[in-house]
Amino acid sequence: MTESDTDEPNSDSSGETSVGETIDRQRIERETPSERWTKRVWETGSYATIAPNYLSMGSRLVEHTAVSAGDDVLDVGCGTGNVAITAARRSGRVTGLDITPELLERARANAETAAVEGVSWREGTATDLPFAENAFDVTLSNLGHMYGDPPDAAARELLRVTRPGGRIGFTSWTPTSLYPSMAGVIVTALSPEDLPNFSEPPFLWGDPGTVRERLGSAVRELEFETDTVRYPALSPEHFWHRTATNSGMFTEVLDAVGDDEFPGLREQLIETIEPYFDEERNAVELEYRLTTASIPESE
Repeated sequence: MTESDTDEPNSDSSGETSVGETIDRQRIERETPSERWTKRVWETGSYATIAPNYLSMGSRLVEHTAVSAGDDVLDVGCGTGNVAITAARRSGRVTGLDITPELLERARANAETAAVEGVSWREGTATDLPFAENAFDVTLSNLGHMYGDPPDAAARELLRVTRPGGRIGFTSWTPTSLYPSMAGVIVTALSPEDLPNFSEPPFLWGDPGTVRERLGSAVRELEFETDTVRYPALSPEHFWHRTATNSGMFTEVLDAVGDDEFPGLREQLIETIEPYFDEERNAVELEYRLTTASIPESE
């Protein structure tokens, strides 16, 4: 399916709704509550401030999936374009997809600043990718796929759009890393109605057993590597301040915390951060899992 199949308005001026507008509206109507929550938090936060700290994750993902010239590449949940732009330096034919229009605008600006061409930017969700089957040689996601809910639908979409003989690669926070640990503290402080309604915790994408179940027999050469990205910070308190200020995901749920409970929750979260803080490097260590797999050739 090409961009003109879904996005271009009709050339007439009759005032009728175009096919592209109808399809986009239908996709929006199919968004799950958790996807609408995810879209809202990325809109309200300042992910553009956070994203540069994850540049090394994107480059490792592109390297481990062996993106090369001639590959058609999809970056799911592209955010500000870290992976898509990195891949485009190698292949020149890349599509970056994200649920948030504001981040796509930042991605376009980053590509222009980086003097990288060949990237098409599209709005959409990880559970309903607006592409035909077998559209890409390489399908990637640097954390973004984690928030596609239900996760089995996101897994099916990753598989559906990847060609036989192609590769899939994604990164996810490990379940025992810092962000899941912080989320666990926050969960204990809030009532269920104040929490996002994910059918399963997003961080299970960092658990190899769960990933094996989701991808199943549809892939070969399923491999996992664990690495750490270092987020610059002057202290645990400094990291907490930056997270509470810039991460829409955290600011959204923290808004539901009462004034009386907030100081105690802040102290619990700083205590949670402390074991991950590296004083020698002035950085917080964030562990992630890099998963790669190949799609079998057609028989």
